[in-house]
Amino acid sequence: MNKKIVWLMALFVFALCPAAQAEDMRFVDADGGTGYYLDVSTLSVGQEGNPAETVFTARIAVVKADHNKRYLYQMRFNPQKETYEILHSEVQAYDTREVLERSALAREPRHYGLSSPMHSIVSFIYEWQAEQNKAAAKSY
Repeated sequence: MNKKIVWLMALFVFALCPAAQAEDMRFVDADGGTGYYLDVSTLSVGQEGNPAETVFTARIAVVKADHNKRYLYQMRFNPQKETYEILHSEVQAYDTREVLERSALAREPRHYGLSSPMHSIVSFIYEWQAEQNKAAAKSY
């Protein structure tokens, strides 16, 4: 088979792969050797039950570089209830991004406190949204 065709087919398959999607990870917080990041390209805002309850859904990365691990979580945050929920997760080798394990098992919502990295993530989301709104207002 022609090498060009093989390369084009491989490139096409790779482009369709969810892992090939671009990330826009932003550093949020650290606790010792653990870093917390928010992929702003996956951030979505919605309502839950009560129209006054805003929920955020996004991919979160927890990086433990000293263990060569990156934990990716699709999470939902409810700031009014101060809860977060892991919708699905993936463990990767940090250096190669090789997937070591996956779980599609959603977990029950858990409460977070003021000193939690989850609180820092929600605060970061509000700050990031304010910056985006300010930038959009300037462009008009």
